[in-house]
Amino acid sequence: MEQKRNTKQRQLILDILTNSSRPMSINDIYQKIIHEIPTIAKSTIYRNIDSLLNQNLIDKYYLNDNELFYQIKDNTNHHKHYVICDSCKKMFDLPLCPIHEIEDVMKKEGFSISDHYIQISGTCKDCLKKKNE
Repeated sequence: MEQKRNTKQRQLILDILTNSSRPMSINDIYQKIIHEIPTIAKSTIYRNIDSLLNQNLIDKYYLNDNELFYQIKDNTNHHKHYVICDSCKKMFDLPLCPIHEIEDVMKKEGFSISDHYIQISGTCKDCLKKKNE
């Protein structure tokens, strides 16, 4: 069984992810947490992230050429997908998951899907506007 000890490091990581409006990489988390705990090692962040994933408290995303990003779960049955601007790296939530219908069909066929990821990249309207000026 996964240990659920609430250390200062774990709580800070949870707070950082809870207060973030977008998924965060380990480097993003590290840059925020060193202000509170200057001596923290990235390995401590990785261990805590693994623990939070095992407890189903956060989601993992592969974004920006398969770099791992993490976000607090707002609902254990809800996950998100993103559209990412190639120029400014802004992330936009997709309003729905287009894969659910495919998953439902596959379940009827007896196939069990364990996970899926969607990443769409392009250029946001602000960057397009700057590019056309």
